[in-house]
Amino acid sequence: MKRVLFVSSIITFVLLLVSCQPTDDFDQTQLEEYEVKQTIAETREGDFVFRLLSEKEVYEENESVELYGEIIYVGDEEEVSIGHSASAILFSIEEKVRGYTIDYAVEDIGTTTILKKGENYRKKYKKSIHYSEEIDPKEYIAFAEEFMEGDGFPPGYYVVNGVTDFFLSPVEDDDGAKHFELEAEIDFLVK
Repeated sequence: MKRVLFVSSIITFVLLLVSCQPTDDFDQTQLEEYEVKQTIAETREGDFVFRLLSEKEVYEENESVELYGEIIYVGDEEEVSIGHSASAILFSIEEKVRGYTIDYAVEDIGTTTILKKGENYRKKYKKSIHYSEEIDPKEYIAFAEEFMEGDGFPPGYYVVNGVTDFFLSPVEDDDGAKHFELEAEIDFLVK
């Protein structure tokens, strides 16, 4: 009798231990519900074109995701100076299956970039994710840690919102800087 009680106690302990572990409810078959709409998007405002692009519609789990934002100046001047935060291009990503957002952090302000007429200013997405061990759920923290491992993204359906937010420095006959904020959205899958 003592042996049966001891074995059932061990089984109960193991079941409790397993049930307390964070789980990732992600199931690859959930990806079948999603269809990639566009891997290139472009917007234009005044003399500026903003383009957001992913090299592929579908990436493998450990494959590097090639994601870029571009600003192209198409005005009359040979070059213009723009003022912006640490980066002229910011990426906000949402993994739709899990409902997780991978946002950007704005660091410095007051940075200047020279755009030459007709030349692409291109910024490649660099992985980063922010979380709080005190506030965020264990599942999100596990996702964040997996996200930062290696070059690829965890499996999922990703929607990327790219933004360029800058001021065009005033020219001599102008009385103020002009503000531009252009956005574009693309999507891709990781299987």
